[in-house]
Amino acid sequence: MKKILKTIALSLILCMVPFHNVKALENNTSYIEEIFEDGSYIEITIHEENTNARSSTTKKKTATYKGSSGTVYWSVTVQGTFNYDGKTSTCTSSSISTANYSSTWKLSNKKASKSGNTASASVTAKQYHSNGTTVLQTINKTVKLTCDKNGKLS
Repeated sequence: MKKILKTIALSLILCMVPFHNVKALENNTSYIEEIFEDGSYIEITIHEENTNARSSTTKKKTATYKGSSGTVYWSVTVQGTFNYDGKTSTCTSSSISTANYSSTWKLSNKKASKSGNTASASVTAKQYHSNGTTVLQTINKTVKLTCDKNGKLS
């Protein structure tokens, strides 16, 4: 009987783990920021992780470039650390990370910066013809993550 109860308890615990991860994903805020003439678009995601921080937080915001069918080609993420106290907020650090999922896109001029209560990351994305010589399009993208005096991010 004890073995059966242990098995049931372990099964319940294992079933709860995936739901916890799904719940963490539900806190992300995503929206389409820009749609291009060919139907491709840039989707913005603010990554919200549950923390108990009361005066400091580190968060990420990602711009993802997708084709008209939803295929992901590249992304740029800014990570910012902020201090806030209900009266003011300050960005204390900013960093950039990029991901490239296509051989026809090249990412360059990667730069992270901070100013006041904003962390920024910028990148130049160029799409080349499959022969690698002709530039088909260029997208200069800057992602800004701002923290208000109460720790709310946008």
